[in-house]
Amino acid sequence: MAGRILTRGRSMGLAALLLVRSAVVFLGVEVGAGVLLHVTQNVWLTLLVYPGLYVLAFLLLALMVPGMEEPEGWAVVATIVVPVAALVVMHLTISGLDQRALHADGRVERATVTRVYWVDQGADPPTHVADLDDPSGRPLPGVVTGDGLKAGQTITVTVDPHGKIPVLLGTPSTGSGKFRVAAITAGVEILSLALAAYQGVTYRPATKTTDKPKRTRKPKDVPA
Repeated sequence: MAGRILTRGRSMGLAALLLVRSAVVFLGVEVGAGVLLHVTQNVWLTLLVYPGLYVLAFLLLALMVPGMEEPEGWAVVATIVVPVAALVVMHLTISGLDQRALHADGRVERATVTRVYWVDQGADPPTHVADLDDPSGRPLPGVVTGDGLKAGQTITVTVDPHGKIPVLLGTPSTGSGKFRVAAITAGVEILSLALAAYQGVTYRPATKTTDKPKRTRKPKDVPA
């Protein structure tokens, strides 16, 4: 009984170490990528980082969590949850930082919708976007998304005075809501990692045993 408790304690300790190591790396990569894309505001870099982060999540799972070579049980859940959570956390980090920056330094002004059209998103549904002019008639950089916009309509937008962050329809929040959802998503991700890590260190493949018939010695003929 004591040996079983000791073994279970060692397994839980190893799983905890694996969880801390993997969680720090995963969340560091996701949040770091979000901060990088917020700073650069580069569309092409975003298109490169999104699928790259997805592939990296799978590679990190295989390297840092036991049992991912042939996943089963909670390992299967982790292979689905972690890559999706990685993209969500990164996207919410970008969005939250953009909103916080616009909330602090953005300029709220009235703008006129000059053109409304659809942008093809490939496999995703098309996006409804609009071009804008400021009150003086000069085009505003970027586009805004939103259904129900019509050409000639006057709307309220928030503009980045530095011209780096895209124009935001309406007034920005502090970004706290985005960060809260990102934290919840990260919590679900860490939970799936914890369950997969614990399963990985406690799982022991069953050894196959083949029942071979025992050899019986033939009785020797004893002379009478």
